[in-house]
Amino acid sequence: MSTRQPSAPLRFAAVVLVFLALEALVFHTELYPSILEPDSSTGSLEYKIRNERVRVKNDRKQVLAVGHSRMALMPKVANELQPATGYTFATIGEPGATQRDWYYMLRNVDPDHNKYAAIIVPSDDYDDVDGWEDLGDRPTDMFFLNARLEMRDLSEFPGSYTTPERQQAAFRAILFKGLAFQRDFQDFLTHPRERLKKVAMYRKDSAQWNYEYPGDPQTAEGLEIDWAARQVIQYPPTWGPDLQQTSKNVLLAEPAPQTGRYTRYLLRWLGKIEQEYRGSGTKLIFIRLPRAPVINPTRPPFKADSAFRTLAKQPDTILSDEHLFDELERPALFKDPMHLNGPGSRRFTEILARHVQAVLGGAH
Repeated sequence: MSTRQPSAPLRFAAVVLVFLALEALVFHTELYPSILEPDSSTGSLEYKIRNERVRVKNDRKQVLAVGHSRMALMPKVANELQPATGYTFATIGEPGATQRDWYYMLRNVDPDHNKYAAIIVPSDDYDDVDGWEDLGDRPTDMFFLNARLEMRDLSEFPGSYTTPERQQAAFRAILFKGLAFQRDFQDFLTHPRERLKKVAMYRKDSAQWNYEYPGDPQTAEGLEIDWAARQVIQYPPTWGPDLQQTSKNVLLAEPAPQTGRYTRYLLRWLGKIEQEYRGSGTKLIFIRLPRAPVINPTRPPFKADSAFRTLAKQPDTILSDEHLFDELERPALFKDPMHLNGPGSRRFTEILARHVQAVLGGAH
């Protein structure tokens, strides 16, 4: 007596169902993200989020900074001032992260919008100067957020990209996370014991490493630029060829056409952050970061309807004086054309902590 075998379509359907079940169990839960390569873009952001989620918060007098590599807040330095300011500081700033990333990061560390007295939101400039890159189409955002994006984001996140190719890639990355994690997963299978050991070490110590980091001692002292001739007269003696070229690219870049693209982008993502926190009791504090070790005297035109100035009209937002950090814009306090060094970061943090105390109210 023969046993009838399932038809080919039924066998295929069963394989697909098993695949989808494993995909959902492993990649659409916290299971696989918990063992990501810590030094990958996704893994690095995951540790920033995880460490902030598990950080003990004894009250709501907490201040959290978002940002990218130029956000120089040193929580340890700020918290040494806690007896005077009354606030505890933390940061989830991540090198390369954009305002789109900040929105999803905040959604994960503060889903109920009730953990913080204030969120510090940095800006390179309040006039929303367009750059050459279209941030709305930046591919690294989906790499950063692979583990944080959910099925509910299938419409908005892919739709926020400006080209069909990136929209489709973002859609696939959310729907089939296994494909997004494919390279990381292959690396894990090659060296599982080493990966798990590294993950355990980062889980135990990464928060403290970041908290204790003293900053880079290198300076930009010696940097001189002839702005009229648009050329570097002298580089710091410690800067090699790569950093010299970077300084040219950053400080002497030709201005991009000003179309308002950056304003629209900022209004979309900072606007979503503002809407999420509106009426929650959490303030948004906008700050303009120190710009560079030497400042181009030619400034972009004042933009009254910039994203930051527009959002600052809302009741729970604070637009800080754009000259708050002017004293830091000197070579001795920068390590390269864009980033403060250790002493610069320390002074930045001290000024910022005192500023937060002033705008929110002092210790009591």
